[in-house]
Amino acid sequence: MTSSEPAAPRPTGQGRRRPSPLMVWVLAPWLVALLLVLLALRLLALEDFNLQASGWGLLGSAAICFSIGCVCRVSLLLADRR
Repeated sequence: MTSSEPAAPRPTGQGRRRPSPLMVWVLAPWLVALLLVLLALRLLALEDFNLQASGWGLLGSAAICFSIGCVCRVSLLLADRR
């Protein structure tokens, strides 16, 4: 589709779509990432060096979970376009 062609109008009577059940699974990695960040911040606030090292590891795991959630969301949105 080029920029000169108008987009197809939405059918009338169709409001906002319900989220698909798969969206719950897409949100799960983001929730886990949030929990890991909270736990990591708690460990990083402690004075024990061994626990702080574990906190940095948890921050890395949280980043991985967040990126998995992003990939899942993009994949789901691309699948819904078809």
